[in-house]
Amino acid sequence: MNEILILDSYLDEIGAWRNFVDLIPGRAHRAVRVAREKPPRNLVGFAGMLLTGSAASAVDGEPWLDRVYDLIRDAHERSLPTLGICFGHQLIPHALFGEHAVRRSPTSELGWLEIRITADNPLVAGVPKRFPCFVSHFDEVTPGLPELDVFASSERCPVQGYQVRGAPIWGLQFHPEMPLEESTNLVHSNTPRHTHITDPPEVTLSRAVSARPIGLKLFENFLRYAEPR
Repeated sequence: MNEILILDSYLDEIGAWRNFVDLIPGRAHRAVRVAREKPPRNLVGFAGMLLTGSAASAVDGEPWLDRVYDLIRDAHERSLPTLGICFGHQLIPHALFGEHAVRRSPTSELGWLEIRITADNPLVAGVPKRFPCFVSHFDEVTPGLPELDVFASSERCPVQGYQVRGAPIWGLQFHPEMPLEESTNLVHSNTPRHTHITDPPEVTLSRAVSARPIGLKLFENFLRYAEPR
């Protein structure tokens, strides 16, 4: 098979899987809308797995997440290359280490913030040590988990990027895959929910920048681990 499995956790009609496909050009893939349809029972034959963001919460939980957690554990057991973004980034430690591994963020994030690379890691090889990228989240990975090697942070979020220790499994809280149109819509719809953010949407949007070059490099690095098996 040798496909990349994309577990799309978006709740809307369109989904996120196309954003991910855009960053893995030429790679065979299978996308599953996990809130709407059942994913594979296991990961036999897949070359890697990608986990998208979502409007759902990793803290509140959803019945359909049980199947996603099972696949994350299967990926860990098989040492299958896996990359989670935002919600997917949070699901990985929740599945592997327990509910305590994810929490409500005391300082939620929205907009184009500076991401800081704080440690060497193969996923961020060739990526600038500091770069702006879109973020949008109310939950976060709990800081200080000994099972995670953290390599990126921001001013408000200490775990912007990690690798599960001893496994080809990564998480990124920021959104290198999201196009500007989608992120712009999120700023307009979500700003009132971030009560500590005082800037109006117009000010936040004045900082907008495309993350596509960063996304292409990150996914290129990931795909080196997800060669056809």
